Amino acid sequence: MSPDHAAVPLDLQRALKEDLDERATQTSEATVLFSEFAQRLYGSGRQAYLEFDAGPSSLRIVPHVDSDDSRGIGNMVIFCFDLTMAVVAHRHGRGPNFLVHDSHLFDGVDDRQLRDALELAAEVTEREGMQYVVTLNSDDLEKAQRKGYDASGRVLPVRLDDEYDDGGLFGFRF
Repeated sequence: MSPDHAAVPLDLQRALKEDLDERATQTSEATVLFSEFAQRLYGSGRQAYLEFDAGPSSLRIVPHVDSDDSRGIGNMVIFCFDLTMAVVAHRHGRGPNFLVHDSHLFDGVDDRQLRDALELAAEVTEREGMQYVVTLNSDDLEKAQRKGYDASGRVLPVRLDDEYDDGGLFGFRF
């Protein structure tokens, strides 16, 4: 490899590092939000932060929550990260005013965490002038409601009904 080719990744990494330094206010804002969201789900006893790293060819953002690395906790780390990025992007005019999650994000998540995540998303998106859209299996919603989640005014009457041959969503079968 010629010396010019070797310098390109170093130049990119240096430029990325400088950009991160210039955006310290936004990265700090994201880290604080992520920590706030994770501590709402898991309590203040767990350390939660975002690590920003200028790699040789890309930005690496690693969300971290002290945990036992279970699937459910891993999914809630993703939830907190997504909510954080959606809020920061929206606040700075670089993102839409909504966040969408599929039911798979809540696989392996215990009932209390599901309830807390739904409440957190509703509270944060309302405060930020955003909307949270989630597809949930009806039994998962019932679990959250048994733990005290109030879904009134939040659940749309549209249902995917694949039990019958004529079921589906908006006339489509999946």
